[in-house]
Amino acid sequence: MLIGIVLTLHLAALTVFGGIILATDLRILGLGMRGYSLVELRRSLRGLKLVSFATAVVCGLILFETAASEYTGNVWFWIKIALITVALANDEVARGLPRPAAGALSLLLWTAAAFAARGPATIKDIMHSMADPAGDAVFASIQEIADARGAHEKAPHTDADWAEVRRHLEILERVPALVTAPGRKAAHPVDRSRNPGVEEQPESVQYLLGTGRSALLRRARRLHDAAELAIQAVDAKDKDALLRAIDGIDKACENCHLHYWYPNDKRARQAAIEDHITDE
Repeated sequence: MLIGIVLTLHLAALTVFGGIILATDLRILGLGMRGYSLVELRRSLRGLKLVSFATAVVCGLILFETAASEYTGNVWFWIKIALITVALANDEVARGLPRPAAGALSLLLWTAAAFAARGPATIKDIMHSMADPAGDAVFASIQEIADARGAHEKAPHTDADWAEVRRHLEILERVPALVTAPGRKAAHPVDRSRNPGVEEQPESVQYLLGTGRSALLRRARRLHDAAELAIQAVDAKDKDALLRAIDGIDKACENCHLHYWYPNDKRARQAAIEDHITDE
């Protein structure tokens, strides 16, 4: 709970500080705040800028202490620190000098620092950008539907339909290798669980992922193999085989989620046991 509060303060302070930097740089570039001289603008924002920066630094140090080894071993962390240092030095050198180049360089440095802070894609990033959209498309490609018109089947029919399903399956087939890449993090610290009573926080998921790499690889392999079977079914244009393979994809995904994302969800675990999903 305390870490969540510190993280919120850290992000709020960074937002305020970033807004001040943006306003100042736009004034230097002549793109905004033209009603103020650069000296007046900097003077009026100096107090808020110092307070927001100090708050961000203090909260950042507290967050650093919670996972020092993780931060110090992350090259992106040091890139971010280097960029922030250069950006602060540039701000001091350019103080009082309304030169467009100084504003452009400042914007570039702070933007690069923000991207470096985000770092490489995490497992959660890959899930949201690749696995979830591809999975939704595959699950929706073949269904038994009961509506006002009665019971009917939705399935691929044309070559284009089958090709579209195959494209999404190829994405799912690549996901296991991506999420199990050495050094891949579960999620960014800022990606807090929206349902902490059920889903684990990033640091907890990271711990669970590290408790057994062989088990992680085995569970990820289940998704790869299920996607591969589905691709074979698509190539054969076999709707029944595709439906069975999709069931395997669903179970492989749920098995991983149960072990790493919401291991304490008793109802989900019991349902998984009854459906023979979990590998325990």
